Amino acid sequence: MPRKGFFVLALICGLIAAGSVYFFLNGATKNVTSTLKPLVIVKENIPARTVVSTAQLEVKDVPTQGYPQGGFSTIQSVVGSVSLLNLLPGDILVNTMLERQNSSSGVSGGSTTALTIPNGKRAVAIPIGLVSGVGYAIKPGDHVDVLVTMDIKNSATDSQAVTVTSLAAQDVLVLSVGETIPGDKTKAETKSHTLALSVPQAMAVTLGSEKGSLRLLLRNPSNTEIRLDTPITAKEFLDPNYHERFK
Repeated sequence: MPRKGFFVLALICGLIAAGSVYFFLNGATKNVTSTLKPLVIVKENIPARTVVSTAQLEVKDVPTQGYPQGGFSTIQSVVGSVSLLNLLPGDILVNTMLERQNSSSGVSGGSTTALTIPNGKRAVAIPIGLVSGVGYAIKPGDHVDVLVTMDIKNSATDSQAVTVTSLAAQDVLVLSVGETIPGDKTKAETKSHTLALSVPQAMAVTLGSEKGSLRLLLRNPSNTEIRLDTPITAKEFLDPNYHERFK
């Protein structure tokens, strides 16, 4: 009898334990299901400085506990924004990746290209060749410096013109790289690169394009240094300390 009593007691305890585990797991499953939240992720490639469209996005439910800060729960809240970097399928979208358009200003939306222009900037297209465009290696979303080389004549002294190279603009965003422009087959083909410039930068770069030549310097994305170099002329090469000054 004692053994039978222990067996019955053990059986009862087992049933109680099994029931407890069942109810715990059932409750945990309901808890997880009830704490899911929609999250917008990338469905198709989104190049940098392009306007995000509905077809490039999808929504997946994820646990609230792991929801990323700055995430979006609806596709409508993302569409029309401009991507600040290249995005790949499966990437999670957060607000730091996007430049969102301000609809509260009452200004109607412009073209796709216009929406990619940062506030305070203007889109300026310049002719760029194979050498001046770093071998056509520059892509939308890159940042460049713009060198201008032109002949400058001192009208006061009526002296001979001096060729000068200077930095006309620094850390400039490349909005787009145009198609090859067909022209005279005896000449090198050129491309138009569209840059986001402030108005003073646009005036300096335009003057250099009209009266001289331009060359772009491709920057590393992590390099945001702004230099204060003085313009250089041919006489700088006669300086015995040239290699120390320009290294």
